[in-house]
Amino acid sequence: MRRPISIPTTLRGRLAGAVGVLVLGATLLAGPLAVDVAEQDLRGVLGAQQYAALSGAAAFLDDLLDARLRQMAALAADIPPDARRDRQRLQAWLAERMPDAGAEFVNVAVFARNGELVASGDAVPGAQPLTAAGRPYFEETLLRGHGIVSDPFQSRLSGAKVVLVTAPAFDDRGDVAYVLAGRIDLQHARFLRQVDALRPGKSGYLFLMSADGVLIDHPVRDRPLERLDPAPRTPPGLDRALRGFEGWLRASDRDGPAIVAYKRLATTGWILGARFPEAEAFAPLVRMRRTMLGVAAGLALAAGLLAWWLVRRGLRTLDALRRDVAAVRHDGADIDLLAPARGDEVGELGRAFHDLVRARERTSARLRAIADNVPAVIAYIDRDERFEFTNAGFDRMIGTPPDYALGRTVREVLGEAGYTRLEPVIRSALYGEHGHIEDVRSDDARRHQMIDTIPDIGPDGRVVGFTVMAMDISERKEAELAQAASEGRLRLITDNLPVLICYIDRNHRLGFGNATFEAWLGLPPARLPGMHLAEVLGKPAYDAARPRLKGAFDGNGVTFEMPLQAQGRHRILEWTFVPDVQARGRLDVTVGGVYALAHDMTRVKEAETRLVQMARFDSLTGIANRRLFGEMLGVALERARRQRQVLGLAYLDIDHFKAINDTWGHGVGDEVLKEFAARLAACVRATDTPARLAGDEFVVLLEDARGTDEAQAIGAKIIATMGRPFSTMRGMVDVTASIGIALVCDLDGTLPTQDQVLGWADGALYAAKHGGRNRVVVRMVGKDEAAVDTAGGGADAGARPRERGAA
Repeated sequence: MRRPISIPTTLRGRLAGAVGVLVLGATLLAGPLAVDVAEQDLRGVLGAQQYAALSGAAAFLDDLLDARLRQMAALAADIPPDARRDRQRLQAWLAERMPDAGAEFVNVAVFARNGELVASGDAVPGAQPLTAAGRPYFEETLLRGHGIVSDPFQSRLSGAKVVLVTAPAFDDRGDVAYVLAGRIDLQHARFLRQVDALRPGKSGYLFLMSADGVLIDHPVRDRPLERLDPAPRTPPGLDRALRGFEGWLRASDRDGPAIVAYKRLATTGWILGARFPEAEAFAPLVRMRRTMLGVAAGLALAAGLLAWWLVRRGLRTLDALRRDVAAVRHDGADIDLLAPARGDEVGELGRAFHDLVRARERTSARLRAIADNVPAVIAYIDRDERFEFTNAGFDRMIGTPPDYALGRTVREVLGEAGYTRLEPVIRSALYGEHGHIEDVRSDDARRHQMIDTIPDIGPDGRVVGFTVMAMDISERKEAELAQAASEGRLRLITDNLPVLICYIDRNHRLGFGNATFEAWLGLPPARLPGMHLAEVLGKPAYDAARPRLKGAFDGNGVTFEMPLQAQGRHRILEWTFVPDVQARGRLDVTVGGVYALAHDMTRVKEAETRLVQMARFDSLTGIANRRLFGEMLGVALERARRQRQVLGLAYLDIDHFKAINDTWGHGVGDEVLKEFAARLAACVRATDTPARLAGDEFVVLLEDARGTDEAQAIGAKIIATMGRPFSTMRGMVDVTASIGIALVCDLDGTLPTQDQVLGWADGALYAAKHGGRNRVVVRMVGKDEAAVDTAGGGADAGARPRERGAA
């Protein structure tokens, strides 16, 4: 009985077989590769030779066509002068010369400049006049002024496939008078027959085509004028040749692979091509390849067997190391069996394996010591839910002897209740997902555990087991609860403070906000996280706050006031930006965000405005008081000097005001004062400023007073306005007033003082009262205090200033 062929399974056998096969294959490939390289070199030589021969043939055809162009040009130059003017003489002359041209041209025709046929070597039917106008060969000859060789075409008269050789005939002035055209019949010309000796090989052939791909000559006689468009009959590389390629290339068509060369004719731009089949070109190499393959097969077999034997012999020590490792692994032999040193690489491998096992044992011991002393429970459970590893913490928690759980299932070790607690994370781990739970230990309601399961996924993507880690997090839970309570108290405080409190990150978005945002802006705190500050405050307020916010992110505390319109109410808020400086190391700090606090300053600002109002305006009448009047007088004097204007000051008091108080009481007196101030403000110009100095004394600041007439008119208007009875709580009261107006001019140099100006106006008022009251006195005054009076109803230029209260 024949023994089956055994395939080596040892590394030594596999390496020996692989090396033998590689040597055999390399030897077998070397011969054909060498033949392929030779074939590539030979192909280059053949291609270059074929292109050189084709270039010679193209040069020959260029000379041939050039000779026919010269022959046709000579014929055109020999036209006698009388024949140029007489068409019958031209026809006779052409008939005489046709025998000389008949060897190269089937016929020669002469066309007039307008394209009309005027002479021909052949008889032309008289019923069918011919014209060359519009024909490419005719128009191109006229345009260029010299002869050309036309592209091939089919004659309209004879139906023959022809090309024309043209030449212009010139008149005495040098203009083209006639165009001569010699016809070459492609069926009989056979251009390629004259260069057939340059045909490549026995089965190769030459072909000639125009620049646009129309065949002119081909070994197949019926193919001239065929356009080489259909792919099956197109020579390889034709598209490249039509685009201007010259040279040789290797390509395949329906007749098989071949070497194809192309060369353009300089005279006409025609393309001369040659095709040399590779089957004929490389026939000697095919025979050489068969011989070389036989020799290479014998050498490869011998080399492969030798390589196989050498590799097996060289790897005997590796086989011995394999047996020693198997003895340590399966038979319980001591690891020191691998320690003895052999003097080769295999011996070094054995020592390295010995050292790695020892290092692994030490590492395992260290890992076991670490696992047994960490404050956590660690265990490894396989896919069947059996324990493969537990640390000392696990044994302490369960209260079992060391290694008690190894080999047992989770349900057996923890019981039904413990397994039910862990079942969700066990299922997650077996599905390849991380499991995590935090719960109260079953044996102590005050203790909390955090349990994680981490899946162990094998190379095939399947879960082979999972690791369980459990930690006591009771202290952390207590801290979290305490922190939550503290945060709740802080939230309660911030939500009840009448202050906007929020946190702004570097993108100008809110991290949190207190309940005041809802009371003031209508934004619930739950909506605020993530909102942009522009959405919260509105675009105008945000644009006003942005420069201050930049300063806060630069690390500077910022406080500023900003108005805000929200919920139908106008508020003035005082904002404080406090940068949240965070350290990234001992030297690097950054601002992570900004704490913002906004106080409502609306009432404070309103109170300040009222205080300013009270300090600058008379509390009884509502017009300017002495303090505001003094400020405005100084400004008005400076403006009058700058603009070279006249400044007027009217000083008024109520006639017999003391008698009004004594007769009617101070309440009526106050009513009179308020009504007097209202009438005064209504009847002066918009640019004038009324003020109450004290008691019944009033003044009016008249800016840009335009002389005494205007001042007198203003005073008269005031007198008339005050002449109407005043309505009071005690009835109607008649009131009159006296007015003194000082017009201050010539304000160059040092300005007069407030007391000086008041003194001048007071002097005018004294003059008005001294003259009988209820009248106006106007004075022009200057720095020299000279005065010129004008008064309604009379004036007293020499009146002295009176003592106040004398009225």
